[in-house]
Amino acid sequence: MAGHQGTSTRNQQMESLAGAIEAERRSILTMVPGKVVAYDAKRQKATIRPSLKHSVDGEAIEAPDLLEVPVAHPRGGGTILHTRLKPGDEVMLHVASRSLDQPVEDGEAASSHPGRMHNLSDSVAVPASISKGAELANMPNDGEHFGSTDGKRGMRINDDGSTTLHGGDDGGAKMKIDPSGKVDLMNGGESLFAI
Repeated sequence: MAGHQGTSTRNQQMESLAGAIEAERRSILTMVPGKVVAYDAKRQKATIRPSLKHSVDGEAIEAPDLLEVPVAHPRGGGTILHTRLKPGDEVMLHVASRSLDQPVEDGEAASSHPGRMHNLSDSVAVPASISKGAELANMPNDGEHFGSTDGKRGMRINDDGSTTLHGGDDGGAKMKIDPSGKVDLMNGGESLFAI
């Protein structure tokens, strides 16, 4: 059985081989949570602090900040949903299986030659929060919300085909466009003026 066993248990060849395989598996990184330290919106690059600690001689050492990390925002067809990142925002670092030097520099294919593999320096940050402290309490169950994290300001695309704009202190619907295109100005859930 491989793992945290002393050198006296490495007498058998299979045990040594299993220990080497386990050590290799522990070094493979695929996804790691992190936090934004700084963000350059013009270049969509960030400095990210990985939420990762290594134990060296019994002492926990945090991974260093990663510089110039590309940030992946949903995009396609000539449009983008750009998220303005602030220090402390959570991201998920997707660690590439090969070096991203060429793809990031000029869009060319990554080399399959096993130079750098599963290295934190080949990460792409995706804005995402997974911690319990970042859970959002006011998100609708009946549609999509594009707006503030408190759910009070923004646009909602509802399952019934309508679109609503929310705002103000109460976070209520201020304007609704129904599936037929009818526009309704609202206050406190009541219609004020329909077009």
